[in-house]
Amino acid sequence: MRELSAEELGRLVGSNRRLKIAMVVTVGLVVAAVVLLVVNDVDFVIRGGAGLGALIGLLLLIPNRKVVRELGLTPAEARAVLLAERERRSGVAALPPAERARRDELRGRIWLVVGVVLMVLLLVSAFYFFGKAGQTVEEDAPLDPWFGASFFVGFASLVLGAGALAGASNYRKSAAAWRLRAGTEA
Repeated sequence: MRELSAEELGRLVGSNRRLKIAMVVTVGLVVAAVVLLVVNDVDFVIRGGAGLGALIGLLLLIPNRKVVRELGLTPAEARAVLLAERERRSGVAALPPAERARRDELRGRIWLVVGVVLMVLLLVSAFYFFGKAGQTVEEDAPLDPWFGASFFVGFASLVLGAGALAGASNYRKSAAAWRLRAGTEA
């Protein structure tokens, strides 16, 4: 991987920032559109919704990929450069390996706790949802808002909990690598 000049690094960082802003704005617009459709009781079955989402993602990536290609980097190299720059700006790059290992170990523990709490929330939601799912309901009975909420909370817990546990694993591996490096430098 080659070294980037200050101007090239600025272009890469700016492109990454614009990509993140565009993604947040796009997700916000999609959520707002879905909320408006639901509020107005509009049937919005979209054929090929996954393909549409992938197309939107690809359209968002075009300017960033162009900058990465112009700089002569692969996407993996661009991510590594951005990570190194983020660490340099935050001061983490200047920390000794033992301190970085301690820091990553702490972050790993925090993400592990978050992941376990979310998995417990998933279990509670799943027990409630599947316990109520097969029951017959009187025609004039009031709706159970917790039934619908348990589905969405359970799904969000599944997705976020799995991500938190994966993050915990990554931080623990990083801490082990930094501890190993600290042991070889001592």
